[in-house]
Amino acid sequence: MTEQTHHGLDFGLDRTGRMRGIDEVEQGLACNCVCPGCGGPLIAKKGPVRVHHFAHQGASCKTGAETALHRMAKQIVADARRLLLPGQDTPTPYRDAALPDEMRWPGRRPDVVLWSDSMTLHVEVTVTHRCDPEKIEEIIRTGIPTIELDLSQAYRRQRLGWTVERLTDRLVHDPAIRRWLHLPERPMERAQSAGAPEPQLPRKTSAPIGRAPRSRTFAPFDGTLLVFDPWYGLVPRDPVARAQLIKELQTRRSVGN
Repeated sequence: MTEQTHHGLDFGLDRTGRMRGIDEVEQGLACNCVCPGCGGPLIAKKGPVRVHHFAHQGASCKTGAETALHRMAKQIVADARRLLLPGQDTPTPYRDAALPDEMRWPGRRPDVVLWSDSMTLHVEVTVTHRCDPEKIEEIIRTGIPTIELDLSQAYRRQRLGWTVERLTDRLVHDPAIRRWLHLPERPMERAQSAGAPEPQLPRKTSAPIGRAPRSRTFAPFDGTLLVFDPWYGLVPRDPVARAQLIKELQTRRSVGN
């Protein structure tokens, strides 16, 4: 069949809200999956000749395959919590991950958020549509390192036949599908590239006896768990609180300039 008339899916959405590969479910309607695009019931077709895939029980929708691949890719990145970055030879491990479309999020949501003790990374997954200019501008304003995983060519070439294992390997390891959408320079790198002398840090003065030092920047987040970000120092572990803090820091920086 041609790509224009075949609307089969490699992945289906189960009743718990998780994406499933065709090898993870029972055959036929017993798969208990629906199309993540239109919500219609799916049939798991696992015959001996044709490529195993999900098919709509009734009329097929035109966006289900794209939506299924995009949603499964996000789930895999969040579950794997490791990712090869451009220019690296081995994947970087991350301690935690979040899917912002499952929570309240200020502004436009990234597809996946990964963070470790040393950095926060936003991930955008492209299947057919890249980030529009407005979202790119917001990514730059936010100042958080953001990587794109581009599955567009793979989606066009491999219409059906993705398994969870093959897609995981492509997302985690394939250097050809990843690029930086935004990689902020660290302050030291900016100074060195401009030929400026190494900045001298001011000496700290002792706090008066009986008076505990207090940071105005982190005052709104007292009692929250903090993690270290190489661009912003200690930031809240909670993604929403972190975004609020980064926005405040950027506002202060623009006022100071």
